[in-house]
Amino acid sequence: MSEQEQKLERLNMMSRRQFLGAGGLALGAVALGACGTDDAVTTTTAAPAAPATTAGATATTAGATETTAAASRIPTTTATGFTVGYNNPNRMLRAPLFIGQSQELGFFEEVGITDFTVNDADDPVPPTLAGEYKVVLFDSDVLFDAIYKEVLDAKMISINLGAQPLILIANEGITSADDLRGKRVSGGRPGQVNEAIAKFMLQELGLDWQTDVEFTEMTGGSNDWVQAMLTGQIDATIAFSRHIPLAVEAGGGALYQDFFNAPQGGFAMTSEELAADPDFAAAWNYAYINAQRWVKTRDNFDDLVRILSEEFQIDLPDAFFDPEVWEIDGKILSQDLGFDPVEMDAWMDFVIPFGNVAPDINDQWRSYFDISGLHVAQAALGLDLNPSADLSSGKELVDNF
Repeated sequence: MSEQEQKLERLNMMSRRQFLGAGGLALGAVALGACGTDDAVTTTTAAPAAPATTAGATATTAGATETTAAASRIPTTTATGFTVGYNNPNRMLRAPLFIGQSQELGFFEEVGITDFTVNDADDPVPPTLAGEYKVVLFDSDVLFDAIYKEVLDAKMISINLGAQPLILIANEGITSADDLRGKRVSGGRPGQVNEAIAKFMLQELGLDWQTDVEFTEMTGGSNDWVQAMLTGQIDATIAFSRHIPLAVEAGGGALYQDFFNAPQGGFAMTSEELAADPDFAAAWNYAYINAQRWVKTRDNFDDLVRILSEEFQIDLPDAFFDPEVWEIDGKILSQDLGFDPVEMDAWMDFVIPFGNVAPDINDQWRSYFDISGLHVAQAALGLDLNPSADLSSGKELVDNF
């Protein structure tokens, strides 16, 4: 069993009672000033460009497992003037959306996708239902639950965010697990996945969250929790990459830092949109793989900053320039928009106790994907088909699936 599999097994062995029982001290709705960069990027539109020639995507055999030796024809479509929903404020994670549109690189223009707008929504379900988005980023559990409950008729077409960072930061003077004993530790809002992750990290540090620390529930978002730590209301908190430099600047740092593989989020389209533009998913995934790989390449960092700042006027926080933050965020972005179904099963096992998804979701979610366009894109790029099974058929064609 690999280290990642062992970690997931330890995480999933923790029961709902262990996660959610014996709640901590509630701070209440304290008005805390935001820090970091939780404020979302406002609507941004790329400069119009002429679409590439339409040449419908080549078909791929469902369930094919062999690697395409030579790149096949580039999938194209004609799509312009639409809106993409992307409800994650992290500038690095959002960067492929803009890099792909840049006049200099033209990844989207190459496949006939031009002039789209990026919008935010805390809850992507209502605007998706209203037809406001052509393609939208969804947390896996949120999309699966909406489809399961027949709220949405949609399919996930690829996985954009393929890992879950585990970060616990602490104030000055706390440099070990022993230093944390008796201190107040935030797990964020009660009953959420972040609470479970915080308790898991304490367990990995050899601490009992019920007896060794004062586990503290909080309201607000991650920037609020970090601000509460920096002002001394709490001593440590679950956090994200952009918060590590803030802790270091204040004399503290990351007490726990790790990853586990989790296909936590990806792009989805309604069945109506997929039927209306059957070539779009392949073209979108092809361009996005190129843009995402470009963003993940450290040698491109100076150009990344220049394009985001000058062409798109995106305000980049100080944390964006921290190499450690870049390294963490780069690992979250998937390499080929694919994923391992075993890891999705494990991620769902983790979120099931919180009521985010149905208990039998691992018997259902495979039918919530349409990876035919992803396979076309991967084949056109000469990549292995990933996943290499036809999920929608229910056939598991590789042993470890």
